[in-house]
Amino acid sequence: MTPSALDKLLCSLADPEAPAPRLPVDTVEPLLRLARDHNVLPVVTRKLAAQHSTAELKAAQSELTLLVGLSMHLRGIAAKVDRTIADRQLEAVIVKGPVFARQIYPAPSDRPFTDIDIMVSPSARAPIGELLTSLGYQLFRKPLLDHTEQNQEEKWIQPDMDALLIEVHGNLVHYQGLRRRISFGYAEFMTSGRGDAGAGLPQFFVAVVHASLGHKFHQLRLLVDVLQAFRRLPSDELALLPEMARRLGLALESRLCLELIAELFGVTAASSAAGRIAGGSASSLASRLVDGDAVLAAPTAFLSKVRRHTFRGLQRIVPRGAA
Repeated sequence: MTPSALDKLLCSLADPEAPAPRLPVDTVEPLLRLARDHNVLPVVTRKLAAQHSTAELKAAQSELTLLVGLSMHLRGIAAKVDRTIADRQLEAVIVKGPVFARQIYPAPSDRPFTDIDIMVSPSARAPIGELLTSLGYQLFRKPLLDHTEQNQEEKWIQPDMDALLIEVHGNLVHYQGLRRRISFGYAEFMTSGRGDAGAGLPQFFVAVVHASLGHKFHQLRLLVDVLQAFRRLPSDELALLPEMARRLGLALESRLCLELIAELFGVTAASSAAGRIAGGSASSLASRLVDGDAVLAAPTAFLSKVRRHTFRGLQRIVPRGAA
């Protein structure tokens, strides 16, 4: 089977809500390899295991059992953090991992996670630090060239179990060069929807920021998060999406993410939504730099890396709100 055919199958298998085509057994190993590269192993394994039983699939299932166990442990810690935030009325919110798994994935086990991400306002940083210290966490800093303050990202670890990572973010846009143009912190999160932190648009914009500003589309899983968040948008929030993207300065990134999920997963509604976000020369260039092929080739291809880094350069210079 050709690489392009395998890539097409990977997209179908990585989509949590798409039916799996009937596949020959000799595709299992290469598809699992691609799934690991793109961090979509859980959903791909689930679908393949419904058709075949191979040594590679059994190894993947064992690997995922440990990962799901870690997610469950972290979910318990996240619940404690959530209760403290609510009881003390802190300006903080858990984002990504446990929230995505619970709110936008039909099967939470399709979206295991290896850390907890907490977005905080400046007033909540010290109380959250006190809470994490009481739970046995310590703030990790590199002895040299530590960028905790510069990146507005604190890493808290358990000294005897550093796999239990909690990250405290002042801003989900970690790079200073990008923050000169765009910011997505607690205030932006709380105003990105209808004033409800649990509403669909805040989760959609978190996924967009994580894929396009936190990272450079280096894994398909980043866009599966965008896909699932988009699917959960009720009609009234979908109508608000273009204007809210403009207000947040995320027009370029939102349009590109929607174009990519339309291309990779065949979601025509995403293409329609992208078309409602005004596009200009920056958007046209972004679409040429980062298309579906560039995302699928990201884990291994040097040209993909060049194209995606060029896109990062474009993000630094495009005017705020432009698309």
